[in-house]
Amino acid sequence: MTKEADAVHVVFSIYDPKGTYAKYCGVVMASIFERTQSTVRVHILHDETLTEQNRSLLTETAESFGQRAEFHDISQSIELFGNDAISVAKKNGSIGMLYLFLIPDALSADRAIYLDCDIIVNMDIKELWDMPLDGKSIAGVLDRGDLGPYRLFTSDALIFSLVGCDRRAYINGGVLLMDLPKIREKYKLIPQSAKWYKHHAHCTEHVNQDLINSCFRGDIKIIESRFNNCHVHDGDISNTILHAVGPVKPWNGPKFKDLDRLYWKTFLKTPWGQLASDEVVDLLFDALKNSPRVHLHTGQCYKKVFSRLYKDVVRNEMTKIISILCKELKHRLTSPRRRSDA
Repeated sequence: MTKEADAVHVVFSIYDPKGTYAKYCGVVMASIFERTQSTVRVHILHDETLTEQNRSLLTETAESFGQRAEFHDISQSIELFGNDAISVAKKNGSIGMLYLFLIPDALSADRAIYLDCDIIVNMDIKELWDMPLDGKSIAGVLDRGDLGPYRLFTSDALIFSLVGCDRRAYINGGVLLMDLPKIREKYKLIPQSAKWYKHHAHCTEHVNQDLINSCFRGDIKIIESRFNNCHVHDGDISNTILHAVGPVKPWNGPKFKDLDRLYWKTFLKTPWGQLASDEVVDLLFDALKNSPRVHLHTGQCYKKVFSRLYKDVVRNEMTKIISILCKELKHRLTSPRRRSDA
C-alpha cells in the first residue's frame, strides 16, 4: 500500500480577516507532525482572507516535517448557505464555523479528522484515525468529559430540547472523526445547516456545536475523553489531545498549566516561532499580560469581580431560561415557518 493510500487526513478551517489566525493552525499542525509516524495530509479550508504569506508559512510548516498541506478555497461554496446562516455565523464570531459542513464535498477521502485550532495534539493521531466508528457517521468526546451528561433542569437542557440535541450524548465539536462516504449518503449538510440556522440559531450560545449535535443526533459514537481533553489540569498530559476551550487561550492569557508550556514549545518549532527574538518576547509578554492570573492594576480586579457578579446575578440559570423562552416565543411569533420547511 502506498503512503498516499495509507495517509491520515486532517482538516482545519481558516477564516482570517486580521491575518493572525493562521499561526494557531500552524502550531496544531506541528504538534501532529512531531508525534505521528504515519503520512499526514493536512487539508485547509479557507477563503480569500488567507494571505499568500500565511499560506506559504503553513506549507513550510508541513514540508519541514516531510508532510504536505493542501488548500481548498471554498469562497464560492459559502454562498450556498444563504444570507440567514452567513449573518448568524458572522454575528457569533466567524463564518469559519460553516466550513466544517463543507468537508464531505471538499475532500475525496473516505475519512477525515476535523480539528479546531486551539488544540495541541500530544499523541500519535493515527490512534484516533484507526478508531472504528461502529456504523456511525461521526465520533466525538462528550462535551463534559468524565462529568457525565448535562443535568435535566438547566438552561442548557432547555436549549438542547429546542434545537434538537441529545443532552446525554452531546459532544464537543473541536475534535471529530468523520466517515465521509456515509455522511454524503445520509445527509445534505448545506441545506440542512441553512434551515437549522434559520429556525434555531436565535436561542443558542454555541451555534456550531449545537448544529453538529442536532444534525447527527443518534449517529454519533462517543469516544474516550483523552481524544479531546477539554479539562486540562497539571499532571500527566501524555497520549492525549489537549483543547483550550473558553476565551482564554495559551496565546492570549496563559493559565500557567502544562498545556501552555507545550503550546509555546511547539510554537517555536513553526516558521512563526523563528521570528526575531524581540518579536517573540513581545508575543510572550502580551500573552502574559492578558492572563487572568496576572493583575497589572486594580482595574483588572474590578473587571473580574463585575464579571463574576454578572454571571451570578444577571446570567444565572433562571434568567437564562426566561431569556431563552422569550427569544423562542418572539421567533415563533415573528417568523412563521413556511410549508417547505415543515
